[in-house]
Amino acid sequence: MKTKVFIDGHEGTTGLRIHERLSNRQDIELVPIADDVRKDPDAIRACMKQADIAFLCLPDGAAAEAVTLAEGCDVRLIDTSTGRRVAPGWTYGFPELSPQQAEAIAKSDRVGNPGCHASGAISILQPLTAAGIVSADYPVTAFSLTGYSGGGKKMIAQYEGDKGQDLYAPRQYGLVQQHKHLPEIVTICHLTQEPVFTPIVDDYYSGMEVMIPFFSQLLAKKVTAQDVWQVLADHYAGCPFVHVLPFGEDKGGFIAANDMSGYDDMEILVTGNDQRIMVTSLFDNLGKGASGAAIQNMNLMMGIDPTTGLNLKY
Repeated sequence: MKTKVFIDGHEGTTGLRIHERLSNRQDIELVPIADDVRKDPDAIRACMKQADIAFLCLPDGAAAEAVTLAEGCDVRLIDTSTGRRVAPGWTYGFPELSPQQAEAIAKSDRVGNPGCHASGAISILQPLTAAGIVSADYPVTAFSLTGYSGGGKKMIAQYEGDKGQDLYAPRQYGLVQQHKHLPEIVTICHLTQEPVFTPIVDDYYSGMEVMIPFFSQLLAKKVTAQDVWQVLADHYAGCPFVHVLPFGEDKGGFIAANDMSGYDDMEILVTGNDQRIMVTSLFDNLGKGASGAAIQNMNLMMGIDPTTGLNLKY
């Protein structure tokens, strides 16, 4: 019997990618909604009633309304918006936090899909805070370089149309340090303060590179760069979605932010030296940073192999 899936917001970047990926799956039946009623509450609720699982690929306000429409429907929700990622009653959709987290997602009726920048930061920080290497009050600094598809249809049109000189160069944003992904990073990694976070968009379509530097003298334990690598390697051992590259791997001295473009898994590198350690997470902002993660969570909720229908590099 096929699982019935409704995508609320299938015309957006994430929703469209999910729709494309699921349309060829033999175990999925997509619940359609006509374009002329795709924002009509009655039509949306009717689709919710038909579906086993619904993806909410909507702006925060519209996603909140959709959650209300789902009340009383026997439908499980995966929300890709910001609003409910760490809200009470919702399960955070990063299975690699622990085996228990994957089990919680599998059993949950309400899953908040992680933010793209947050996915990279959490993939680095959470194992290190759990191991007691990074203290809760460590002054975290994070840099995140993303392709322009992360800005949605409007930004894609800007970059792929007639553009000014400024769009040919990397552009820093989030200048007032209030990025919407910060709360989930703080909550999931049990930090006492928000990181200094620098997101940067550049002139390539997709791919994300999240970089977090550490001063070893400020860490809670005396560790070397290889010790940090070992903690991460042990945490992700056997995980099909996160791959810690061998210690000493530096990709020839240049790390390209689009190395994982088109894939749904993630690479982590530890570089630097024993005094100044750099940990880098590489993935596709549209893959493990959005639609790929959402489908991984759906697979877990269906009780099937989480890699089903996904494109993994490893």
